[in-house]
Amino acid sequence: MRKITILSIIVTVCFIAAQGVFAGTYVGVPKGTICQAYVDYNDSNTVTITAGYGECNGNYWEITTPINHGMTSLTTSEDFHYIYIDDANSDYSQPTIIDSNTEPAWSDSKLGWYNGDDRCVGVVWTAAGSATIMHFSANSQMIFIVDGWYKQVLSNGNPNGADQLVTCAAYIPVNAISIGVIAANDSATQVEVATEDCLTARVTEYTYSSGYANARGWLMLKRNGSRNLVFKGANSDGNTFRIYLMGYQTER
Repeated sequence: MRKITILSIIVTVCFIAAQGVFAGTYVGVPKGTICQAYVDYNDSNTVTITAGYGECNGNYWEITTPINHGMTSLTTSEDFHYIYIDDANSDYSQPTIIDSNTEPAWSDSKLGWYNGDDRCVGVVWTAAGSATIMHFSANSQMIFIVDGWYKQVLSNGNPNGADQLVTCAAYIPVNAISIGVIAANDSATQVEVATEDCLTARVTEYTYSSGYANARGWLMLKRNGSRNLVFKGANSDGNTFRIYLMGYQTER
């Protein structure tokens, strides 16, 4: 009689798992996993979800060929539109893609951003009056607006030497983990911008010889934290402080 050992069991399990990998399938995808499957710009009404795989509400899904998804939630109001895996209508492992302007929420139990049982995989922005996706370039989950910026959140700011709040949470995705900013002032000794939750990490630039100052960079955001910014300049600086949002990075 053949003796079954722990070693033989381990070898058998590894062999079965290896067979699955070589066959192009994935065995035991952990909860919360998403690999690739990025949302990219296709045209003014369409996004492309690139090849990848992951988990949604306990189900494994896989995209072997990029999916072109025609947006259905676009309106003439400026807003974010979130891209989801439709859990109820997916024939796993093939996911069904939907979009909505309903924000997702972080789920500790599911380890992801969800609207009900639908897993968020990306988000795009529409400008006021357009009902079209603003042209962007995607680098993984980092979105860069091709035209330079998608929203001005401060104009004619009056620096007073202290941090001043800029209420702009509505213009940053709820699942953003960093935000790209551009700051400028026509007559200034310096410009500074930070997030309300992290005042020590700042985008900063001091004046040029012409008296003009601008700066650009990325600021980290806390999950479920404030999405507001603060700005700062010298009290003697001009009252034309401006802040533009040029992109965002999200988690899923």
